[in-house]
Amino acid sequence: MLNSNNIVQSDELKSIYFMYQDAVLTTEGVLFTCDFESASIDKIFALTKQHAELLPNHHGAISVKKIERTVVAQHIQTMSKTTHTTLDTASLNAVAQRTLGILQDAVMREVSDIHIELYAHETRIEGRIDGRMVSLQQPIPEHEYGKLLFGYLFNEMAVDKDNDFYQANINNGRIEIGLETPDGVRDTIWRVGYVPAKDNGGQVTLRWLNKNEFVPSLDNIGWETGHVRIMRDFAQSASGICFLAGQVGSGKTTTVASVLSELKGQGRSINTLEDPPEFDLGIIQSSVVALHDEEDVMFKYAKALLRHDVDIESHGEVRDTKGAMSLCRKGETGQIMFSTLHTSSALGIAHTLNEQMHVPSALIAAPNLMKLWIYQTLVRTLCPHCQLTFDDVIAHLSSEQLTKLEKWLIERDDATLKATMRFKHPDGCEQCNKGEKGRTTLVEMIVLDDEDRLFISKKDYLGWNEALLKKGFKPISEHAALKIKRGHIDIFTAAERVNGLLSASSNDAYQQLWKEE
Repeated sequence: MLNSNNIVQSDELKSIYFMYQDAVLTTEGVLFTCDFESASIDKIFALTKQHAELLPNHHGAISVKKIERTVVAQHIQTMSKTTHTTLDTASLNAVAQRTLGILQDAVMREVSDIHIELYAHETRIEGRIDGRMVSLQQPIPEHEYGKLLFGYLFNEMAVDKDNDFYQANINNGRIEIGLETPDGVRDTIWRVGYVPAKDNGGQVTLRWLNKNEFVPSLDNIGWETGHVRIMRDFAQSASGICFLAGQVGSGKTTTVASVLSELKGQGRSINTLEDPPEFDLGIIQSSVVALHDEEDVMFKYAKALLRHDVDIESHGEVRDTKGAMSLCRKGETGQIMFSTLHTSSALGIAHTLNEQMHVPSALIAAPNLMKLWIYQTLVRTLCPHCQLTFDDVIAHLSSEQLTKLEKWLIERDDATLKATMRFKHPDGCEQCNKGEKGRTTLVEMIVLDDEDRLFISKKDYLGWNEALLKKGFKPISEHAALKIKRGHIDIFTAAERVNGLLSASSNDAYQQLWKEE
């Protein structure tokens, strides 16, 4: 008979119960499960063989019985409310195993980011795969579970951290650990950050910094031949600044690494200031880490490099006025400069520098200072094994999606589109994640000239946009349309990453306000 009082509990068993949420072991030696194929069964058997004291009267003999999933969930929920974990040696070992298990599972699934979210009565563990957030395991109905994970990550694993873990304080650090990856055992490096939240909760986010072991060449990052030619022309020029803009996780750092990797060994001195380095480029890369609330650390490192005869210099993300002004100063003194910025378009770089970083518009528009501005994003690519044709996908689309698609096709006025474009399969296949696997880059570039600088100095951004389009500027939506036509990406996935691709006009939006479903 299963009841909450006869469930065998230890920190190791609780980890299995919470991770799989489909099995529990009783003191009578009965393993109740709702899934005879679950990996939890073998794990529980192995644990009881290793620790005979868990079932002292049964000599390791266990029988397995089927039970409804709702019953298992109910008992696990009750267990989370009536038991509390204390950090003795055994508990610490259990937390260490949980943490290692989360990291190991994430690496094998090629996760780029892990999110551990702590709520009043629950811990959720999710990961980002090809830009999509997915659950790495079932929500764990216990607050203490996540709290102990947070403490272990910062107090036992993290280095270069702001401080030891306190639940009410923001914290940041770095973790280095050897893990089994799809390519073999590797030293993995993670950036770890914590932010507190309501109800005594919080969130830890881990970014796998060296996920991509090898730096791709410029020819293999998803750019068009013309994009690559423009970048190479800039990199071979005498001086000036290249800004790469995009959201978090849009491939900006990878792009810079590709350029610098190509430039090394060509007779020019190259240095980078990074927080922290994500690739080994075979050049001098300085890890810029602020310790004990140290301010302006990037500015100090940049100033120090003035004495090191640098030709090409790359700074990590520009976050403040001092960082932006330091970059401009270096660009004016005859160096090639690269840096990244968070903004939503190439045009937006001007506004961000001026209005948020307080860089004077006259400086931004200075002759030959700003030379190349790039905005890019990553979009999931279609699975070649299960992608759908236009005729195949019709049955899977909603009326709203069909309306948007037909409108887009009319606007494009290209008779070949229906024949060449492809769509994701809503169910996917065993080769992919819901019809998509991998990602490609979409990009827009502004090669600045004096006409552009005049618009910037006047802060006439709307007029500048019109002038750019007349000159032949290709916004990111055009690069998306090109890859949609080639059948590389799904139009609805692309619309999630590219503003204006399928969005309705203001007039259309207002017309829909009172329309019944």
